[in-house]
Amino acid sequence: MPLLTLWARTDQHRATGTSLAAILPIALVGAGTYYFASGTPQTDLPVAASLVVGGTAGVIGGGLAAQKVSDRVLRGFVAILLFVAGLKYAYDAGFGAIPTLHASAPAALGIEEYVVLALCGLGIGVLGGLAGLGGGVFIVPLLVIGFGLSQRIAQGTSLIAVIPTAAIGAIIHEANGDVDVRAAGLIAGAGVPAAIVGSLLALVVPQRTLLGLFGAFLLFAAVRTWPWRQATPKV
Repeated sequence: MPLLTLWARTDQHRATGTSLAAILPIALVGAGTYYFASGTPQTDLPVAASLVVGGTAGVIGGGLAAQKVSDRVLRGFVAILLFVAGLKYAYDAGFGAIPTLHASAPAALGIEEYVVLALCGLGIGVLGGLAGLGGGVFIVPLLVIGFGLSQRIAQGTSLIAVIPTAAIGAIIHEANGDVDVRAAGLIAGAGVPAAIVGSLLALVVPQRTLLGLFGAFLLFAAVRTWPWRQATPKV
C-alpha cells in the first residue's frame, strides 16, 4: 500500500487523500479473499476490531493534522519504521523461527492485549491519516512480531482493519478538496485484480517465503519513502 503514494505526481496532501480513497476497494476485495477463499478464514476478527477502535480515532486526528505536519519529517519517520520492520522480517525469513497460530482459532489474548492493540491502532491510524497509508504495512509486523500471529492471518486481519480507517481518512481529505477521484479510481481499478491474485497466492505460498517477500517490500518502500535531499537548481 505505500506504493500508492511513492510515485504520486501531485502534492503530498492530495496524494495522501487520493491514496486513502484508492486503498478502500483494494482492502475490501483483499479482505474478502482472505476470509472466503480457503476452508478456514485467514483472519482474526476480534484483533481487527480492536485495531479499528483505536485506528478510527487516530485517522481522524491524523487527517485533521495533515496540513500542519512537515512532509519531510513525516516521510523520514515513516521510512525509519519501515526499515526497522523490514530488517526484522528479512532476519526471520533467513534465520528466525516462524511464528505460528492455529488458523481456525482467534488469538488467545487477554483484555490487556486487546487494549494494547487498540492503542497501537490509534498510533497507526494517526500515521495513516497523515501519510496516506492504509496502515497494513505497520499492522502486519505488529501482529506477527508483537502478538505471534501467523504471517497469513496477520495479512488478512490487517486488510479488515484498514477498511474503516481508510474510508474515514478519505472522507476527511475529500472535505478539504484533497482527493483526486479520477486518479483514485484508476489506481483501484488496477489494484483490485492485483489484490485478488496476490491474496490467493498468499494463501498457498510458504510462510518463510511470505516473510522474505514482505521484508524486501518494506525495505524497498523505506528507501523510496525517505526524503532524499533534492539538488537545489542553479539560478
